[in-house]
Amino acid sequence: MDDNKKTVSIGIFAHNEAENIIQTLDSLAGQDIFNDTTPFNVQVSVIANGCTDKTVEISAKYLEKTSSFVGKVKEIDKPGKSNAWNEFIHSADSQHVDYFVCMDSDITFGSYDVISSLLEALANSEEANLSIDIAQKDTVLKGRKSFVEHMSLFFSGLMKQGSTAVAGSLYCACGESLRKITMPEGLPVEDGFLRAMLVTELFTQKDNNQRILVVDDVFHYFTPDPSIKSLFRHEERLLIGTFINSVIYGYLWEEVASTGIDAGSLVAKNNQENPDWVESLINTYRESHNPIIPRHFYHKYWKRWKTLSLTKKIISFPIISVASVIKYFLLKKVERRLIYESGLGVW
Repeated sequence: MDDNKKTVSIGIFAHNEAENIIQTLDSLAGQDIFNDTTPFNVQVSVIANGCTDKTVEISAKYLEKTSSFVGKVKEIDKPGKSNAWNEFIHSADSQHVDYFVCMDSDITFGSYDVISSLLEALANSEEANLSIDIAQKDTVLKGRKSFVEHMSLFFSGLMKQGSTAVAGSLYCACGESLRKITMPEGLPVEDGFLRAMLVTELFTQKDNNQRILVVDDVFHYFTPDPSIKSLFRHEERLLIGTFINSVIYGYLWEEVASTGIDAGSLVAKNNQENPDWVESLINTYRESHNPIIPRHFYHKYWKRWKTLSLTKKIISFPIISVASVIKYFLLKKVERRLIYESGLGVW
């Protein structure tokens, strides 16, 4: 290891991904960040959390045989990405890491320079502390696409334009910034929480989207949900997670303002003193709010539609209409569910 080089720690988060992990590791091995001329010392960890399949065994065998990079498997008994993220970022091995690359175990890279481009862009930015590429559905690679697939890609493109949303499937971040953050236990949508912590400087400042850097000339692929049922389940999880995050945000803004303690320290303290603090927070919110789901959740797609050009408004109107109706019924389902449970731990 060259002591003059910056250190990059790549964490691959895996929960029962035995069928996908080899493809992801093979794609990772093709990244130019592992070349001898790279300006970084790179370490790779597969963060296997709560796995009940052969993810650990398959990953260990691959890492033992590959000559592309040096890696290890870190096995965590408890399932959940937020807990696994805390274990990875705050481990003893991570205390002097300059940059973290966090990625899912079911993605592939669109070119050989994705990670190096994210790192270079972040290193050259004076304001950003996290960089992202463009997450692409692998449907785009198909030669002949169905009408539904064309509409899905079109809708995804509309939602991404001008967005600085963090896709948890791949991002690069400054080590110092991430070590200030602790995730609440059991979050279904941890990437939204991470973004909020970064753009608000741990809920001490107003949102500054310049903290997130979008590198739009590189991308990675992920496989969308294969069936309508799994797609709806995925969307339900995202809606639950977004709701939980919104409740936590309200709490953190108030607590940081009243105590002067930043949100990273508050969450770490709460996790240690009362691991169920988020569930208690949700229960308290439920008792004092009717309806449970805020009304602005129902208008997200139309809010985005208003920002489009006239041509795109006309073209996208039918799609936005259908998507909004589907979302309405999913939100009603989520609201009924949240009457009886907190929604924490939903995968």
